[in-house]
Amino acid sequence: MWEFDFMHLNCYNFLVNRVKTMENLQTIIANNLSYLRRKNNLTQQELALKINYSDNAISRWERGEATPTIETLEIIAHYFGIKVSDLLDENYQSKSTPENKGKLVQRIFVMLFSISIVWTFALVGFIYTLTFQDQLGAYGDHAWLLFIFSLPITCLVLYFYNRMWGNRMYHLIIFSFFWWTLLTAFYLYLLFVPGVNLWLIFLLGIPAELAQVLWFFIRK
Repeated sequence: MWEFDFMHLNCYNFLVNRVKTMENLQTIIANNLSYLRRKNNLTQQELALKINYSDNAISRWERGEATPTIETLEIIAHYFGIKVSDLLDENYQSKSTPENKGKLVQRIFVMLFSISIVWTFALVGFIYTLTFQDQLGAYGDHAWLLFIFSLPITCLVLYFYNRMWGNRMYHLIIFSFFWWTLLTAFYLYLLFVPGVNLWLIFLLGIPAELAQVLWFFIRK
C-alpha cells in the first residue's frame, strides 16, 4: 500500500516538474523572442510578415500563451541569424550584446560598401564624360549631374537593406528622400541640358509623399 502511494507520488512529482519546465521554457522563448524583435526595431506585425505568420501568433508567443513548434523556432532563428538553442537559453539576452554590436557594425559596412559601388560608377561616368566632353556636347558640360542622380539610387540601396534589417519607419524616411532627390535630379537635368526651367515638376512630389504616408499608416 505504501509502495503504491510512493509510486504515485513519484509520478505526480515528475509530471509537476515537467509542467514547470514547459512553463519555464515558454517564458524563456517569449522573453527571447520579444527581445530579438525589439532589438531589431520590428513591430509584431512586421515580424509576422517577415516569417509568414500572423501578428496574433507573435503576440501569443511573446505573452507565453503558446509555444512555437520546432519548425517555427528554426524559421525564427534563421531570420534573426541565431541558433535554435539561443531561443531556449534563459541567459541569451545577457550573452548576445557583444554579438549584436558586431552584427550591427557588419551590416553598416555592407551598406557602405554597396553605396560606395554606386558612387564609384558615378565617378567613373564623371571621368568618362569629362574625357570625351567635346564629343558629348551639352552632356559633357554637366558631368556633375551624375552625382545628383546617384542620390536617389543610393536611397534605393538603403531601402533594399532596410527591407532586410530595418523597420517601416525608416522606409518612410528613405522614400521621402528618394522622391525629392529624384525630382531634383530631373529638374536640374532639364534646367541645364535642354535649358527648360520646369519647376512645376516638384508638385509631383506632394501626391507621392501623401500616398506614401497614407500607405504607411494603412499598413501599420
